[in-house]
Amino acid sequence: MELKAMQLYAAVTALLLLSSASFIQSPTDVLGPVELLRPTPSAARDFGAVVVSEAPIAVMRPASAADVARLLSALSSPPHPPKAAVAARGAGHSLHGQAQAPGGIVVETRALPRAVEVVRRGGDGGAPYADVGAGALWVEVLEECLKAGLAPRSWTDYLYLTVGGTLSNAGISGQAFKHGPQISNVLQLEVVTGRGEVVTCSPTESPELFFAVLGGLGQFGIITRARIPLQVAPRKVRWVRAFYDSFQTFTQDQELLVSMPELVDYVEGFMVLNEQSLLSSGIAFPAEVSFSPDFGSGGEKKVYYCIEFAVHDFQNQGAAAADHAVELVAGQLSYLRPHMYSVEVSYFDFLNRVRMEEESLRGRGLWDVPHPWLNVFVPSHGVARFKDLLMDAISPGEFEGPILVYPLLTDRWDRNTSAVVPAAPDGVMYVFSVLRSTDPARCGRACVEGILEQHRRLADEACRDDGGGTGAKEYLARQPSEAHWRAHFGPTWDRFVARKARFDPMHVLGPGQGIFPRTDSTGSVFFG
Repeated sequence: MELKAMQLYAAVTALLLLSSASFIQSPTDVLGPVELLRPTPSAARDFGAVVVSEAPIAVMRPASAADVARLLSALSSPPHPPKAAVAARGAGHSLHGQAQAPGGIVVETRALPRAVEVVRRGGDGGAPYADVGAGALWVEVLEECLKAGLAPRSWTDYLYLTVGGTLSNAGISGQAFKHGPQISNVLQLEVVTGRGEVVTCSPTESPELFFAVLGGLGQFGIITRARIPLQVAPRKVRWVRAFYDSFQTFTQDQELLVSMPELVDYVEGFMVLNEQSLLSSGIAFPAEVSFSPDFGSGGEKKVYYCIEFAVHDFQNQGAAAADHAVELVAGQLSYLRPHMYSVEVSYFDFLNRVRMEEESLRGRGLWDVPHPWLNVFVPSHGVARFKDLLMDAISPGEFEGPILVYPLLTDRWDRNTSAVVPAAPDGVMYVFSVLRSTDPARCGRACVEGILEQHRRLADEACRDDGGGTGAKEYLARQPSEAHWRAHFGPTWDRFVARKARFDPMHVLGPGQGIFPRTDSTGSVFFG
């Protein structure tokens, strides 16, 4: 569909931005030279593909933070509440319509400058960092930093997400136990607030805004640039997988691994539910695996588990150093012997491993399909309970997609940010990521809605903290009501509300999350 630039002429501007009693003589009185585009179908769709919403009225592809500021300044200008809300959309990988703006404006942040500037030494000989456009993909950041022999410390499993997108949530992968999530690895941000102000912020400069937008679900501002600390990048990675038939032993060994950050650089794990699960998990792992378990030929279904860990090989002491670290670690693990497998790969290929799985799913027609995913942070004392709840809710023999299970350490999360983690007395929580792909030929709309409802019941049960649940917290989820959001944020809800009042008082930003009500020109209250 050909895109045609739309200038906001007076009548349209009055309808979109102000009450019906107001009139703007010229579009430049409101937005200056800002140009909006007709929406494309992708602007009302995301990777989850489980939310069907009204299309936005327009799309903006900003060339600079100043463009975003002009838009938000106009929309947030008092005295009238805006009739159009704004959602920032990066790579479009939200799951429940969070980056959509029904009847509003979608700001496509990929249009922002995506340059990656690597600074080998900070001021006064400090540590290296990269100044990165928020619309850049993490794979682009990796490629540019590796040219200087450097790399960020904390990653996401999938690299084809924008910097601004993951920093608005948390950004986790197997390095997070050691370095914390991506939001704990930021030095500075450039943000356009809901008021339309362009602010450079850091832990010491406008710190309230800095911490608000990190994990802030797009509620306080649109991130337009980030400064990310770097470390020396290893040339190779020793990548190891070990299999288990006991969930208790599996989690015990994972917790042992995360207690050894001096030896181990990455820890994840996943459930092996069926033959397809085992096959799919091996697509990116370039080693021959001879594990052929019995999933229940005798009638009773059997589930297995796999720990995945990695050791960086800088090769300044030869490959033997990494191999020795693996031997030290392996000797302390209680896996199903002899089923431990290892392989050496390049650092880039290791970080980009999910790309191969994506290509496989695309080849099977299971990428651009609905993804009714569920992501939950569970305190360590509740992991067995949550696993049982999950297994009661799914059919292991028919499940399509990975289920990731691995530990994170809560003290690596900065509690000043807006991200929410559960109370974990021992400091250990687990992420359960139920990453289901649905084949439209076998699972239509009613089927997908049934899965979503099943996940809702499971999450509600797990997130109870009255003794019947596990005290879990959802991640990357859109809560169904304000009451759910209040329960999700718990003791930090008042802080979250205060930050909204300060940085986006007109509730212009992030309608797709459904957190804060907005009022239309008649005074009616609605969410999102």
